[in-house]
Amino acid sequence: MSFVRQAMLLAATILLLLLTPSSADEPLLAVDDECTAGDGQCALNALQLRATMPSLESKEVASGEEELEEGAAPADEPRPEDDLPQEAVLALMQQNSSEALDAEKGIHIWHYALPCWSQCQGAGFCDNYCGPNNACCRYMTSSNPPECHNVRFWPVMTFHTCVETGIKGGSDSTSGGGNLIFALNPALMKPSTAPLLEFYMYRVHSDENYGPENQNMANIAGALWYLHNEIVWHKGLARSGTYFSTAKTRIEKFKVKTRATQPLWNLGMNFGVVNAFDITKCTGPYSCTNFKEYGYAVGCESWSNKASAFPHSQWYGKNKYPGATWYSLPGTCPSRGLGQKTRTCLQHEPGGACGNSTTPTGEGNCTYQFEKVGEVSINDLEGLQSPTTFQAMGGLEYNKQTDKGVHMSFWDGKEDVTACQKRIDTLTAMFKAKY
Repeated sequence: MSFVRQAMLLAATILLLLLTPSSADEPLLAVDDECTAGDGQCALNALQLRATMPSLESKEVASGEEELEEGAAPADEPRPEDDLPQEAVLALMQQNSSEALDAEKGIHIWHYALPCWSQCQGAGFCDNYCGPNNACCRYMTSSNPPECHNVRFWPVMTFHTCVETGIKGGSDSTSGGGNLIFALNPALMKPSTAPLLEFYMYRVHSDENYGPENQNMANIAGALWYLHNEIVWHKGLARSGTYFSTAKTRIEKFKVKTRATQPLWNLGMNFGVVNAFDITKCTGPYSCTNFKEYGYAVGCESWSNKASAFPHSQWYGKNKYPGATWYSLPGTCPSRGLGQKTRTCLQHEPGGACGNSTTPTGEGNCTYQFEKVGEVSINDLEGLQSPTTFQAMGGLEYNKQTDKGVHMSFWDGKEDVTACQKRIDTLTAMFKAKY
């Protein structure tokens, strides 16, 4: 056993002793597709990077945190001695010594799965405690700074912990010296007069856990259209797509607040064009130059008429889901894909998520805020109780040629408006009953 691992196991033992109640009277610790633009084959994405380690269950995140003194922990920030049982703390420390240092698994996180808020004096880059180019972040939290927005693996999802950001260090001469991409447009440097909108968005997703920035979203009708058109016709419950292989397993629900930037509102618009993303890189339309002119505005498209169907007008007249709508949430450094982003690019291209602001201002870099509020599994939606038995019987969710399933009728009638509306009503009712 290496000296480092011996030291970490010793630290685990010491931590466990420190957390052991000193008296029998003291209470025990509480237990707590991507899309490529232009070919029209898909538009809702869910990045397919495989996580190799387990994480704790996510707790619902508060919609806002009170203003904090520098270095102070937020009121709802759990500490290990408050929220984790002794055995869980020891297990995490053992993971830290045995798995986090395993180079073959590609994990390079210091103080793996442990709290970092106090040590890092808040959220953000924390090279000295979390490791080079790593940061202290909390899963699906609106107060996260930009460097936390591209995290694809979370050791723990219930408190601020060290994570790999995927951000490269060093200077970046191609990112405008760090100046805001829209800095020469004064209207994007101040709050807009556009109204604040609050509504729900949905994401068809796999079992992986990461935020919705640099992603495409939908309303319920749009999510079902995406599933029907792109996903459920693959054999063997693969639920894959044209540009990814990891199975979709659930439909997530987000409460979203948006505000248009002033240049958009001057045109009478609450939303910009929907941008497509390929592994967090914006691929179109307009070569994604709309961010420079209109800021990182939320994109929107529907198929109510041909004009509003841009940039996926090839489905106008074919999408029979009433009111189907897709959205895009531009995030940090969309000019580069995952693993190619730099610190300078984060400054130059901050994205539209509002970070510490609880209400979107309509400035070029603060156009939306999100909070995950629920999810429904695709199996439950279909009424599929035993996937193994279903496949053994030769079951098929949907066959494009026959317009029906085998041993399943949920997706029958892709172009039947009544059947499409029934599917919308079913999913709506399931979310209402569950949450």
